[in-house]
Amino acid sequence: MTSRSGVLTLDETQDAVCRKVVRRLTPVLFLSYLFCSMDRFNISFAQLQLHESLKFSDATYGLGASLFFVTYVLFEVPASVLLRRFGARRVFCTIMAGWGLCSSAMLFVRTPHEFYAARLLLGVLEAGFYPGVIYYLSSWLPQAHRSKAIAIFASGIVIAGVVVGPLSGWIMTAFDGAHGLAGWQWLFLLEGLPSIVMAVICAVRLADRPDAATWLTADEAATLEACLVAERELVGMRLGGKTMGSLLREPRVYLFALVFFCATSGIYALNFWVPSIIKGFGQKDPLHIGLYSMIPWGSAAIATVLIARHSDRTGERRWHFAATAIAGACGLALSALPGMPTLWSLAFLSVGAIGVSATLPVFWSMPSAAIAPSLVAGGLAFINSLGATSGIVAPYTIGLMKEATGSLTSGLYLLAAVLCFGGLLLLAIVPRSRASTPMRGDGKASLVARANVTER
Repeated sequence: MTSRSGVLTLDETQDAVCRKVVRRLTPVLFLSYLFCSMDRFNISFAQLQLHESLKFSDATYGLGASLFFVTYVLFEVPASVLLRRFGARRVFCTIMAGWGLCSSAMLFVRTPHEFYAARLLLGVLEAGFYPGVIYYLSSWLPQAHRSKAIAIFASGIVIAGVVVGPLSGWIMTAFDGAHGLAGWQWLFLLEGLPSIVMAVICAVRLADRPDAATWLTADEAATLEACLVAERELVGMRLGGKTMGSLLREPRVYLFALVFFCATSGIYALNFWVPSIIKGFGQKDPLHIGLYSMIPWGSAAIATVLIARHSDRTGERRWHFAATAIAGACGLALSALPGMPTLWSLAFLSVGAIGVSATLPVFWSMPSAAIAPSLVAGGLAFINSLGATSGIVAPYTIGLMKEATGSLTSGLYLLAAVLCFGGLLLLAIVPRSRASTPMRGDGKASLVARANVTER
C-alpha cells in the first residue's frame, strides 16, 4: 500500500474488497436516491398543470419548492444523531417509506397552504438521507474508491432528471382524467410508490458496518477496516477535535458550507425549473418537454461519473471541482442568451447541468477526509444543512425573478455567477497538494503524511 497526495493506493487484494463493497452498496443507494429525487422534484412537472387546475402562481410554486428545504435543513443534524444511534439500515428504511407515502399523498393537495404543508413534511422525511449516505460510504470505503461511489450515488439526482421528464410527461398525458384524477395527481401517486418498495430492499441489502455484513468474509472485513485505519493514520485529524463544539469553531467548516451552497444552488434551481426553461424554448406538450429534458440530465449523468473517476485516479480534487463549476457557469450563462436556436440552448444547458452536478461528489471527498473521524457524521450533516439552504433561496428567487421579468434569463445569469464564485472560493480555501508519503504493505503509515487531506 502506498500513498500519493495523501491518498492511499491499494494493493490488488484491498482493491478487490473495495470493489466488492461498491458493487453491493451503490446500486441500492443509487436507486434510493433516484426515487428520493423523483419525489422531491416531480412538482417541476406537476406545476405545468397546477397553474391551470389549482391556479398556483409562479411565486406560489417557487415558495412551495423552497419550503421543502426549510425542514430539510433543520432536521439534518438530528437525523445524523439518529443514524449513529440506530444504524443506517434502520433509519434509511424508515424515512424512505415515510417520504414515499408523503409524496403519494400530495395528490390530495387543493390549496397553497396544503401544498406548503406537504412540502415541509417531505423535507423532514428526506433530511437524513443524503448526508447519511455520504457518512455511510466514508465509513466503508477509503478515498481511492469513495469519490466514485459517491458519484454513482449522487448521479441519482441527475438520472432522476432523465427519468422524471419522460415518465412524468407520459403519466400526465396518459392518465389525465382516469378514475376522476388529474394527470398531476396520478404523477404524485405513481412516483411515490417506488420509494416504499426500496425501503424493503434496503432492509435486505444494506448492513450498518463491515463486520456486520454477511456478504463479506471475516478476512475481507478485516482488510477493509485496515484500509480505513491506515488512511486515518495517514491524514490525521485536522478540522475539529473530540467534540462537535470544537468543529463548529473551525472557520473552514463554514467556508466549505458556502462552497456547497454555491454548487447546489444550480442543481436545485435546475431540477425545479428545467421544464419551464425548455417550455420557454417553444415546447408546450408535457411529453415533449420531458423528452427534451433527457438531453441535459443524461449528459450530466455520464460526465459526473467520468469526472469523479478521473479525480479518484489522479488524487486531485480542487481543480476538478473549480474547473467543472466554472465551465458549468459559462454553460448556464450562454444558454440564457436571447435568440439562441433551441439545439444550441440545449447544448449549453447541458454544459450547465454537467457543471452543477459533477462538482458534488468531488466536493464531498474533501470535508469527509478533513474532519476528525468521530465527528464526520455530524460535521457532514452540518455542512450539508448550511449549504442546502440554497434549496430555500434558489428556486424561490428564480420564481420571483421570472414573475417580475416574465423570463428565466436573469435567473440563469444569477446562477452562473454563484456557481463561478463557488469554484473560485474553493481554490482559495483549499491549498495545493504537497508531496506524498510511502506506506508499508501492511496498511500502516510508515510516516504520518504531512499533506493536508483537503489539499487535493
